[in-house]
Amino acid sequence: MNRNNIKILIVEDDSLLLNIYATTFEKENFEVLTAKTGEEGFELIKKGKPDIVLLDIMLPGKMDGLKVLQEAKKDSEVKLMPVIILSNLEDDKTISEGLKLGANGYFIKSQANPNDVLRNIRTILG
Repeated sequence: MNRNNIKILIVEDDSLLLNIYATTFEKENFEVLTAKTGEEGFELIKKGKPDIVLLDIMLPGKMDGLKVLQEAKKDSEVKLMPVIILSNLEDDKTISEGLKLGANGYFIKSQANPNDVLRNIRTILG
């Protein structure tokens, strides 16, 4: 896949982290969509049709990241869309639940940097 055509949705409520990741992907010529709540993220998954989603778990509003992932995987139009979780939650139960719900990868924010995530995205998208 030509990376100039890749559209990434970043669902993250931390403005600083959101900007760091958005800038990293924009420098690689990806089209970047952003959302700060689970509800906004879910709407953009459905309407924006990103190629891949970078999703935080702890989000303000009624939908946390796991709920966004669960609902997206139920939707026949977007269920095959790859999702990578980027979270501060590093307990085995949460990681296992995220992967069981269909996440293609799980990164701990404190242990990952944008280049690690970028490499993983390139691997997933081929």
